[in-house]
Amino acid sequence: MNRYFLVDFEHLQHRNICLNGIENLKEEDEVYILFSGEESGVSFSMMEKINASKAQIIRKYVSKDVNEEAMRYAIGFYMGYIRAKEENNNNYALAIISDEKFGFLPKIKDINLYACQTIAKAISVMPQEDMDGSPEWEKKFSEIMDGLGIGKNLETEVHKALNKARETADSVARAAYTQAKVNDLLKGVPQDLADSVYNALKPLLDPDNDKDKK
Repeated sequence: MNRYFLVDFEHLQHRNICLNGIENLKEEDEVYILFSGEESGVSFSMMEKINASKAQIIRKYVSKDVNEEAMRYAIGFYMGYIRAKEENNNNYALAIISDEKFGFLPKIKDINLYACQTIAKAISVMPQEDMDGSPEWEKKFSEIMDGLGIGKNLETEVHKALNKARETADSVARAAYTQAKVNDLLKGVPQDLADSVYNALKPLLDPDNDKDKK
């Protein structure tokens, strides 16, 4: 999976915590650090993490002379750039690292978008890159979600709901919780889609059905 991180360093530079986790990125990851020239310096400890990172780190200067909301437009521009770059690839994820409220972001479709305050947090909520070592039910879950096309943000929330349901001992309670949670997460979309999601997940609700269960 290709992963991209757009770091709004202008609005989120508190002790450089927005860059926490950069040391854990891989060679194929790309980090765009957007700054306006008004930021405080990077701490020595953070410099060590940046130097330890294998990711491609690109620094981009955003001129405040253009507009007070220049950073918003810059983030929107790079989102479009990354989307075009990955035009023929659905297996990628993009994180916006900022504490600003970018109202236009949720309206951009067909992009697996995560909004977090640190790179470390973004990594934790992004889909896992390597599913080979995952339990059988998680592999099936990913295949089901890919077929339904509900988007990565919703997919992550549905995965959490299913995982929680599977920890419940009573099968009726598992089914009731999952259906209610799916309906809540997918409110605003056609009911038949919510029903399709739930019906597709029902075979995964019972841990005793797992092929890899010992």
